[in-house]
Amino acid sequence: MEGLALLKFLIESTGLPTESVEREINGLVAKHGLTNTEVTLEDVRNILTSYLQDTLVEAKTAQNSEAAG
Repeated sequence: MEGLALLKFLIESTGLPTESVEREINGLVAKHGLTNTEVTLEDVRNILTSYLQDTLVEAKTAQNSEAAG
């Protein structure tokens, strides 16, 4: 499964509002210099790994800010 079918499956599998997740996923795909039609499973893994790392860093930063302030 690749491209649009893979992204559609991923978006539907989240159980979250489709439009919001679709915008987020499309933004992440574009940020990594890819198009929706050329995305592979390996690309999705890399994109989501990067997204999770960024999210954890943001959460840690926010937690540290709250603790300091």
